[in-house]
Amino acid sequence: MGDWFGVDLTDYFDPGGDDYSPPTPVDHWSELLLQPTWWHDPDGSIWRLDEMDEMRCSRIYGFIARHEDETGTRLAWEATRGPAPGGDVAFDAYDRGLGQLLDMVSERGWIHRTELMQALQRRMWGLPSVEGTCFCGYPVAEGWEHSACRAGMEIA
Repeated sequence: MGDWFGVDLTDYFDPGGDDYSPPTPVDHWSELLLQPTWWHDPDGSIWRLDEMDEMRCSRIYGFIARHEDETGTRLAWEATRGPAPGGDVAFDAYDRGLGQLLDMVSERGWIHRTELMQALQRRMWGLPSVEGTCFCGYPVAEGWEHSACRAGMEIA
C-alpha cells in the first residue's frame, strides 16, 4: 500500500542517506496511513514510531480504529474532489487507482491493513515498526552491530 496513484508515500528513516529529509507536518493524520514510520500528534510534534512506547502506540491504534468509517469517507471524498490528470494514460492510471482506493475503504476492517496500523501493531508487540529493520531505523543484516539499539531510542 505504499504506492497510491503512482506516488510512493513510504518514508523510511535513513539518516545517513543523501536524499534524507525529515518528515513534514500533515493536514490530517489520515495522510499517514500509507507509511510505517511516523506519527504526527495533535500538538504538531512528529514522532518516529520506534521512539514511542508500546502503550502510546496502543492508544493511537485504538484512536485510528475508532475512526475507520469517517476516515474512509474522508479519503474517498478527497480523492474524488481533486482534478483528474490529463492524457489517456494518466487518466487510466488515476481511474484505476481511484477504483482501488474506493474498493479498499468500502470493506469493513480496511484500516487495519494499512501500513501505519501494521507498524503500530508491531510496536505494541515490542518490535520495530518496520519489519527487517532495527529500532535505530537501519536494516538488520549480518555483520551489523545493533546491541546498543533499543525501543524508544531517539535518533539525533
